[in-house]
Amino acid sequence: MEERILDEDERRGILLKKTADGQTDAVEDTGEEEVAFDFPEEYDETLAGLSQAQAEEELARREKAHIEAQENCRKLLEEGKALLAEGKFREAEDAFAQASVYDSENTEAADGLFAAATKNFTDTERLYSDERREDLMRTEEGRKLVLEKLGDRLREERKLLGSEADSLRPQVEEKRSERREAFAANKKHYIIRTCIALALTVAFAIAAAISADNILRVQNSTVPVALTAVFGVLTFLSVTMLAVYCAKLIGANRLCRENEKADSTKDGARLVLLEDRLAFLDALLGETPTEESPFGEDPSEE
Repeated sequence: MEERILDEDERRGILLKKTADGQTDAVEDTGEEEVAFDFPEEYDETLAGLSQAQAEEELARREKAHIEAQENCRKLLEEGKALLAEGKFREAEDAFAQASVYDSENTEAADGLFAAATKNFTDTERLYSDERREDLMRTEEGRKLVLEKLGDRLREERKLLGSEADSLRPQVEEKRSERREAFAANKKHYIIRTCIALALTVAFAIAAAISADNILRVQNSTVPVALTAVFGVLTFLSVTMLAVYCAKLIGANRLCRENEKADSTKDGARLVLLEDRLAFLDALLGETPTEESPFGEDPSEE
C-alpha cells in the first residue's frame, strides 16, 4: 500500500472515528458538533399521531384502568377464597376465573382456580372441560400445580381410559362395518328402484304425448283419447312412485353418511370421549410429546 504524508491543512479536515465493529475509520471533519440522541427502547404505536396532551391523557386513562383491574382482581380473589373455604367449589371457581380475566399473570388466581375446579384436588372431572383446558394451556404455573397435586391420579386415569378405549374400539369398528354393508345394500336397492321409476315416468310421459298428438290426426279419436288418459294416469303413478323412491334413496344415503361418523352411536360417542380425554392427558402429562403439543414444553421436565 502507498503511504502518503498529510500536510497540516489536510490533517485539519480529517477525524478518526470508531466504527460499530470496533475499528478506526477516517471521516471528514465538518466542524459541526455531533449530537447523540437517546431513543426509547419501546415505542407505543397506539400513541402515534396524538399530541403530547392527548398522549398523557391516554396514558393516565390506562393507568387508571390498570389500577381498577388490580382492585377488582383483589376483591374477586378474596371472594373466591371465602367460597373455597365454605366448600362452594363451583362459585369459587367462577370467582377465580373472573380474577384471572382481570390479571392473567396472577398466580394466586390460577392456584385458586384449579383448587376450586378440582374440589381441593380431590376430583379431576372439571379439568376435562373446555374452560379449564384453556386455562391449563395458558398458565404454566397452573399446569405445574395440577401435575404436582394430581399427576399420579391423572396417570392412573389415563391407564383406565386407555384400557377401556382399547376394548371398545374394535367393537365399534366391527359394528360400523356390519352396518356399512347393510346400508350400502339398502342404498343400492333404492337406486335401482329409483332408476326404474324414472324410466317408467319418461316412457309413460312419451306415450301420453304421442297419444294426445294423434287425437286430431285420426278420424276416430276414441282410441287416442283413451290411450292418452291411460298413459296420463300411469305417468302420474310413476311420478308418485319416483318421488317416494327418491325420498327413500335420500334417507338411505343419509344413513350411510351417519354411519361413518364416529359418534353416531352410543358406543361410538363414548369412544370419541375417551380418545379426546386420552389426547388431553397425553399432552398434559407429556407421555407422548408432539411438535404441536397444545401445552408446549412438558412442565414436569423443568
